[in-house]
Amino acid sequence: MNFAPVDWVIVAVYLTGSLLIGVLAKRFVGDLSDFLVAGRELGLHVGIATLAATEIGTITFMYFAELGYKAGFAAFCTAAISGSVMIIVGRTGFVISRLRELSLMTVPEYFEVKYSQGLRIVTGILVAVGGILNMGVFLKIEGQFLTIVSGIDGKYLVAVMTAILLLELVYTVLGGMVSVVITDFLQYVLLSVATILVSIYAVRSAGWANITHKVSSVMGMAGWNPLANPRFGWTFLVWQVLLWFAATACWQTTAMRMFATNGPKTAKSVMTWTGVIFLGRGMLPMLWGICALTLFGTGPVGSDGSPAPVVGGHVIAPIEAMPAMIAQLLGPGVRGIVVAGMLAATMSVNSSYLLGWSSVLSQDVILPIRSKLGKGALSSKSQILINRLANVGVSLFVMFWGLYYPLSGAAYTYLNITGTIFLSGAFVSVVGGLYWSRANLAGGYAAMLAGATGAIVPFFFLHWNPNSAGFCAFGMAFVGLVLGSLLGKSSAPELRTAV
Repeated sequence: MNFAPVDWVIVAVYLTGSLLIGVLAKRFVGDLSDFLVAGRELGLHVGIATLAATEIGTITFMYFAELGYKAGFAAFCTAAISGSVMIIVGRTGFVISRLRELSLMTVPEYFEVKYSQGLRIVTGILVAVGGILNMGVFLKIEGQFLTIVSGIDGKYLVAVMTAILLLELVYTVLGGMVSVVITDFLQYVLLSVATILVSIYAVRSAGWANITHKVSSVMGMAGWNPLANPRFGWTFLVWQVLLWFAATACWQTTAMRMFATNGPKTAKSVMTWTGVIFLGRGMLPMLWGICALTLFGTGPVGSDGSPAPVVGGHVIAPIEAMPAMIAQLLGPGVRGIVVAGMLAATMSVNSSYLLGWSSVLSQDVILPIRSKLGKGALSSKSQILINRLANVGVSLFVMFWGLYYPLSGAAYTYLNITGTIFLSGAFVSVVGGLYWSRANLAGGYAAMLAGATGAIVPFFFLHWNPNSAGFCAFGMAFVGLVLGSLLGKSSAPELRTAV
């Protein structure tokens, strides 16, 4: 057991505080708007904290550290792209300003505003499928981090995963976006402290000269130049640019923060400043992975060209190298603070994702289907209940998928592909609907279905290189929108403008 009593006390205090917040936040949930978008009252500073905390979790640190371990400093290109794209979108207001003006609660809701209720349902299904599959590996990877750092026997991984899930469910189901935003702010502060501590310990222990020498000796130019790295290349870089523009505009958990701000101007500022944070969000954990490579990368070279990490005489997976390093480097108290920070990150991301995907299932699939069947409108209280039940359903699937899906290859690749399932078609359809008057219902259907097909079939069935599959998905979605709109019946409904 790596944890000292003081570490357990620190973690227990944090978890107790989070649960109390969830219980207390329930009293501030009056209607569906409060539950899903916090009453659309988020200001700049809380908006930045909650958006950053939503997209920076233990899973983020794990997959970026793995990428740094395998690709060296060349992996920094992904962080540079994500941060730069967010800053561009924030400064220009591209897509996000116009979506905020419509007072939406979910991304698929736009498809009914612009296209039709039927396309909203199809989009909702694809968004939910891609998002839930994306989240499906979170619990297992997060559980691995906690068991390795704390020293809990690996046979208790399922118990750790279950405990994480139950804690997240309590305050997400009770308080919705209100409790998520409150805890996000606290978790962001705690995570920032943990990030600084790990960065200092890791770089000091590995030594900067040793770090740069290790990357050069193991990977050569491929460890520094993404174009020289077979894992990346031009296809990957173009896919990443498209993917991050799509994620910034249409990723449900990100979009919900934009919808929850007090106006388009605040949404732009939140996105801009969060983009600056995202540069460090990727690069720092990648640096931790490179430090782990320097300290532990002494095993046999794998198919990806990087040596396997060896800890205590045992070969472990590259994704486990970073938590193994933390377990060895940090002392009592500091280790507890870092794990509490990572738990904060885990709960922040997972609660937001549970709320995001369950809201799509309830608001964009279940309720529109009820409407099509001629069922009467539900009260706000009944809609909140459906959202809560969807939360539980999503949680059960995530637990099942995390236990039984055999994740192969880099976690970052899997997450990118599952996101692309809906992001490719959704981004093309949203941009087309907002900025091209010819975009119509046929084009929207063609874009969504072609984009999903382009991601699923090449990667999961034909086993293409993920870069090619991702690039293909966006290309097919674009062609689908253009051809469908040109060949289909012209339709240009008025977009409603709400406060």
